[in-house]
Amino acid sequence: MAIDNIYVYYCDMRQFNVGQDELHRVLNQTDLRRYRGFKNTSRQNQFVMSRWLMKQCLKQLFAQATSDDYQLSDYSRWNILDQSNSYSVSISHSGHFIAVAIAAFPCSIGLDIEQHKSRNFTELVKIFGTPSEQNLVNNHPEQQLSFYRLWTAKEAFLKVTQSSIDHVFQENLGKCLHHKVGQVAGYHYLTGELGEGKYSYAVMTDSAAKIQVQEFQLHH
Repeated sequence: MAIDNIYVYYCDMRQFNVGQDELHRVLNQTDLRRYRGFKNTSRQNQFVMSRWLMKQCLKQLFAQATSDDYQLSDYSRWNILDQSNSYSVSISHSGHFIAVAIAAFPCSIGLDIEQHKSRNFTELVKIFGTPSEQNLVNNHPEQQLSFYRLWTAKEAFLKVTQSSIDHVFQENLGKCLHHKVGQVAGYHYLTGELGEGKYSYAVMTDSAAKIQVQEFQLHH
């Protein structure tokens, strides 16, 4: 396993039958308080399963024990307590899908996934798209696909830069609609679809490392 890659793993939560006791043991005290604060059961499941997936991936990638306690700093650094190990991370979930991005070296990563739904794309893109981006989405032969590719790119850009919403809205990321991989606004990016085309994703990073995307498989 190359330690200089950025790994993105995703899965459909419904594929894994994880007991509630095991899931609760996954969370640290801070995340457990956040979990209990969610009123929506679906939101709780997304939250706890994303932490479960992160721990499972760290185990498979870097032999990090799932029992190791952690601290998640700024939603971007996964620090293993009582050890010197620290990972650059990003987490996203939408619908039944969860995804995590992990690197074993310091870098900034932004990951977003979104479930496709029928919307008024022409009106919605006015909220967060530049005039150029709006034109691209509205004239694209696959408007829904182009909308979600832009939306996930904007969300990933927000996470990787940790900048203001206004700045993200004003940044032209239209290149992501023309090319699935490349550089935009000073960041490397990768976009695509998951779940038989029912979800879109985008990854952005300040690193030139290879981005490897794959569906998570549980190894016993």
